[in-house]
Amino acid sequence: MSSVVSDYRHPAVEAVDAMNVALDEFGEAALWSMPMRDLAALVVSVEKVARRVAAVQVAVLGQADGALVRTLVGAKSTPVWLHTAADVPAWVGRARLGLHQQLTERPVTAAAFTAGEIGQDAAMAVCDAVTALPASVPAALTGQVESLLVGVGRDEGTRAVVRRAMAITHQFAPEVLDDAERWAREHRFLALTTRHDGTVAVRGLLDKETGALALAVLGPLAAPAPAVDGIPDPREAGARYADAFAQLCQSATSALPDVRGERPTALVTISLETLQAAAAAGGPGMLDTGIPISIEATRKLLCDANVIPIVLGGRGEPLDVGRATRTIPTGIRRALVARDGGCAFPGCDRPPSWCDAHHVTHWSAGGPTAVCNLCLLCAHHHDTIHHDGWNIHMIGGMPWFTPPAWIDSTSSPRQHSRYKVTQLRT
Repeated sequence: MSSVVSDYRHPAVEAVDAMNVALDEFGEAALWSMPMRDLAALVVSVEKVARRVAAVQVAVLGQADGALVRTLVGAKSTPVWLHTAADVPAWVGRARLGLHQQLTERPVTAAAFTAGEIGQDAAMAVCDAVTALPASVPAALTGQVESLLVGVGRDEGTRAVVRRAMAITHQFAPEVLDDAERWAREHRFLALTTRHDGTVAVRGLLDKETGALALAVLGPLAAPAPAVDGIPDPREAGARYADAFAQLCQSATSALPDVRGERPTALVTISLETLQAAAAAGGPGMLDTGIPISIEATRKLLCDANVIPIVLGGRGEPLDVGRATRTIPTGIRRALVARDGGCAFPGCDRPPSWCDAHHVTHWSAGGPTAVCNLCLLCAHHHDTIHHDGWNIHMIGGMPWFTPPAWIDSTSSPRQHSRYKVTQLRT
């Protein structure tokens, strides 16, 4: 009996294994030998399979959220855990969880999504549309509207779902324009996401009034520059607006509030040899986000009053960081930014501006306010250290994190990957 129990594998695990086997077989198939019509049909079939996999992703993440799997690694939320565990952007995880919750009340949509008849975007559009129906829509019509929109999504796609939903809403509530504008104001957002290579992607939603203001301010700054020697400004509109945004940020820095005792600045770490050398013999500079930049870009940044260099000696030790006090002097904080590059907790990507300096050995227990006894922690992981049983030890001048036994019975210390990269250079 015991061997039967130990050999048991959940049907969901077996199903995923079977999917992987099928994908291996697909990878070995000679697609070039397929007739054109068969190939066209295969493309559509693969898309339907992808939709079904997306439905599985939504369902399994919803279950994982309810089971609190995030606590296995001390993550703040399930989307953050998924980002660490499977390199899925947190906003994608949040969208999946939101859809999972909505689908529990939309059986027709859930069935179509699970069967691959509509994609995730269309499923979200249907759920959002039905949820947004005004109170004047009779309750008996809600199911009918859902079925209609699912059919539209199946036959015509997501955009058609949104437009038909708007038409239905306006049919029952012509005054809904006010509600829509209020919704836009309440759900406005601007997200700046640092991508893997250090470039920053910008996305967002502005209500009508804010959008008009943004266009009015950025428009003149993004206007084509005057022609030089008869040659017009070669920049595309997108590049001009990006330059206008940078110009607006530069002009605004003097009026910004302090962040943890210091006016907002960009920190760039560079070796003394590189700074003094005529060529980039000493390697690249390093932004406080942990992103390397070329020596030429570093020297250009150093001409900006809003950039502070952290010059390193030959052994990578920050120079002139100030003396140890109970409070964290600006120099010591800059040294921590140079060493930690953000929250030191393994897997966390919170930037330095979101972090506080934490005494590894508490001040009340005799711990000094010195770089060798400090590390940067974001608010969530600061709480995690104080309340969830994690311990920090400084080993080789770097923070290591030991999880409680209920997470890891071996109590194996863990370190953020940033430090591993640094060790490769030293």
